[in-house]
Amino acid sequence: MSAPALSKSLFKLGLECPLRVKHALARPALPRRSSEDEYLRMLAEGGYMFEKLVRVYHPGEDLYVPGEDPAAASARTIAKVKAGDATFHEATFAHGGLMARTDMVRIQGDYLDIIEIKSASAEARSDGSTDASILYQASWEPYVIDLAYQVHVAGLALQAAGISKTLRAWFYVPNIAGAAGPEEVRGLFSLTPGAPGCRPEVAYRGKAKPGDPTTLIAILEATEAVSRCYPQEEAISEAAARLSGHIQSGVWPAPELGLKCKECEFNVPGQVSGYDACWGSQARAEHHLFTLSRLGNLERAKPGLVQRYIASSAPRAPRVTDLEDEDVVGKGGIAAAWKRQILAVRTGQTFRSEELTYSPGGLMHCLPENYPLFFLDYEGTRCALPSAPGARPYGQVAFQWSCHIIDRPGAAWRHAEWLDTESENPTVGFLTSLRKALGEQGTIYHWAPYEVSVTQELANELRGDAQHADLVAWADRTWGSKETGKAARPLDLLTISREHFYDPCMKGSHSIKQVLPAVWKHPEIRQLFPQYAKDPAGQPTQSPYDALPALTLQQRDQSALPLQDAEALDIVKNGTGAMRAYEHIRYGLGSQDPGLRADLRGQLLRYCQLDTAAMVMIWRFWLG
Repeated sequence: MSAPALSKSLFKLGLECPLRVKHALARPALPRRSSEDEYLRMLAEGGYMFEKLVRVYHPGEDLYVPGEDPAAASARTIAKVKAGDATFHEATFAHGGLMARTDMVRIQGDYLDIIEIKSASAEARSDGSTDASILYQASWEPYVIDLAYQVHVAGLALQAAGISKTLRAWFYVPNIAGAAGPEEVRGLFSLTPGAPGCRPEVAYRGKAKPGDPTTLIAILEATEAVSRCYPQEEAISEAAARLSGHIQSGVWPAPELGLKCKECEFNVPGQVSGYDACWGSQARAEHHLFTLSRLGNLERAKPGLVQRYIASSAPRAPRVTDLEDEDVVGKGGIAAAWKRQILAVRTGQTFRSEELTYSPGGLMHCLPENYPLFFLDYEGTRCALPSAPGARPYGQVAFQWSCHIIDRPGAAWRHAEWLDTESENPTVGFLTSLRKALGEQGTIYHWAPYEVSVTQELANELRGDAQHADLVAWADRTWGSKETGKAARPLDLLTISREHFYDPCMKGSHSIKQVLPAVWKHPEIRQLFPQYAKDPAGQPTQSPYDALPALTLQQRDQSALPLQDAEALDIVKNGTGAMRAYEHIRYGLGSQDPGLRADLRGQLLRYCQLDTAAMVMIWRFWLG
């Protein structure tokens, strides 16, 4: 059986560590973190829809044949190139153990353009041109590497076929300065998941056609950036030959254990995968060194520190408590966080700062003059394609908020909420309802900067519209703006947690879903929220999120649903699940099924309410 070809995805995967290629080729397939990341999958789907829009304006023959041998697919592509000027999609180039499938190929005389359609965004000028200098930013490096590999393989295939063409490289990406026309909005596109390993199918029901004007596509010429691409200080051709050599020979280097392994996609918590094969007995421990918050900062301050502790702790896993006092130096906030975590793990005791212990009311702005108290959480989404005419790519769509409110000291909390799944652009309704709930007085709690940045973004969308000037002025007073600076009312509880609290069970993370179990284990908090004390099977919960019941499709007739759709509509237990549910209500299965629509709305309301209840639990515990 011949060895598989080095595809562009394998090439990118193996640049930092060739063993990731080995793990990717293992059969049976090993668990991968990316396959578990629902948010990444959702972003990819937005990219597929944008690619469909590009194809509407730049049509051509689709050359993709599922399961086709790379050599045969490349031969068909070469025949198309020899036939003369044309545009085609999903072309394949292969040569000597390398293969690359390209989104779009354009033949124009002596030029052959390799075009990558990405969901990464850029800003086009009013004349349609785009500043290509962004291609040299670190965030664009993976995309440039991808395109450089495609150009390299295409060049080899063309040379072997005796074809002389000047290769040029391009990116077609969403233009964040563009505005959607009526035939370019998200609702005109529908996506049907493909079989495992296959691309989804995207249908377009609009009337846009080649030659129609559009401002949604930014075009970046990347030929120079591709030519200067040297990942890991190695030429693309050298890296490709090295990785292909491992695949063809079956000989792989010994593992080089280090900090890079922390983010390896084969490091899947709770599952045995490639990371465990590399690390052996050092792979797992309750307080593994990899759980230290912002470990990369410590490694940069003391290069080689991680490798040193890996070696000295063998054969057991390196742990947070292995670190010596002299390893953690400095007076900044990050060093203080390291010391708090190490102390908490060594003692097994929760850390609370003196301020949080002796003056929590002042620290958390909940003295009598600071009331009412508002515990606020938003749900929103972004997509490469705008949701409404005139909206821009990746514009914020805020569709839901939840708020627990304590009106005065000693009062019971009450709950308010708002959810719009009907409007193409819910911005005005969102801000208007929020203003009615929050008014002009009181402390607004949130977790992380999301609520602040979203509110400011929504206000900026309405800025300059006289009809909404008063609403924008309220948003500026309450949430701050570039012109007015930071506002006094919002208080980020994540900042309080990072600077004043740590429990060993948090494992280096201050995500609310990590902090909450540390609070929930205390009986007095569970007694305040008994509705979250049992999971659907009647067992005690480790976290209130365990209490969310998986009700939706189990209560409904699934006979008419494709299996992949039934699996996609799982319980909403995280922000990505909320985005998914909203997408299904607006554009997917729920848009055609009133019963399913009602189920999904119920999940959204239940989830968002728990997010703000979680803040109340943590606040109450900190208050003592």
